[in-house]
Amino acid sequence: MAAFRLQILVDYAEERSKSAAREVQRIRTKWTQEEQKKHQLEGYLEDYRIRLNSIATGGMSMVTMLDFRRFIAKLELAIRTQAEEIVRCKQQWEVAKKMWLEREREVKAYHALRTRHEQAEVVKEERQDQRLQDEFAQLMHRRQKAEQPTP
Repeated sequence: MAAFRLQILVDYAEERSKSAAREVQRIRTKWTQEEQKKHQLEGYLEDYRIRLNSIATGGMSMVTMLDFRRFIAKLELAIRTQAEEIVRCKQQWEVAKKMWLEREREVKAYHALRTRHEQAEVVKEERQDQRLQDEFAQLMHRRQKAEQPTP
């Protein structure tokens, strides 16, 4: 069977697809980590609000209350910033996934070409085998005719 001349392109396309898949996974991992950071910040915010409320019921100085509120404002800003980072990660993931799907389509196209090539080679070999069998049969027929006495 003749070698598939485009095999190097198949290998290259498969490697690009694997690389794109790794990138999708890397971005998804980062996205998950960023979501976890946001949840952690939200937990801190909730804790500080609870502490502020419990301390406020017992009475607190204006300076302490302002410090709590400033810190809570910083946490809220950090949560908004983290939410923006999550949106960026999601967008990056969508772009990377689109690229991976495109690479997969390319691999499938090359695989289809290779399959057609292999099928054509099988047909070619079958024809060649049939031709050899026909030639052998003709040769045997001629020999049998030549060996038969003529009446």
